[in-house]
Amino acid sequence: MDEVDAPKIHTGQVARISLDALPGKILPGHVKRVAPYVVAVEKQARTVDVEVSLDNYDDTKQLLVGYSADVEIVLDSHDNVLRVPTSTLMEGNKVLVYVPTTKKLEERAIKAGITNWEYTEILDGLKQGDRIVSSLEREGVKAGVIVTPETEAATEKIKAK
Repeated sequence: MDEVDAPKIHTGQVARISLDALPGKILPGHVKRVAPYVVAVEKQARTVDVEVSLDNYDDTKQLLVGYSADVEIVLDSHDNVLRVPTSTLMEGNKVLVYVPTTKKLEERAIKAGITNWEYTEILDGLKQGDRIVSSLEREGVKAGVIVTPETEAATEKIKAK
């Protein structure tokens, strides 16, 4: 855990553990211990050791000693919120929105709430039903270009048959 996040972590918090050896499976757990010191592992990298325990004993039966794991510690959560995949955010908390009337992409600033690697809560800037670009890595994808959303293209192909 990066040292700047250490004050937010405490014993008992909910954790989600994922392992490469068990793709697609999230194991529930909780924070067991937060080290009372900072470790300088590499040049200019300071971390705090955090121990996490699995909540279900049966989950330990399928694990081997030495597996590496990714741990997400839940600092806060909100239910029934507007959210987008975090990968759709551009620098400066902006997204590309499809505008049906012009068939163009529009860059729009959003106000983000709670975020993790998968999803970002949207507090302002988008509404339910807005269509955003999820393939930012594609060549030519930028504000102002005329596009045909893939789902529309697929629908038009079905109708044309």
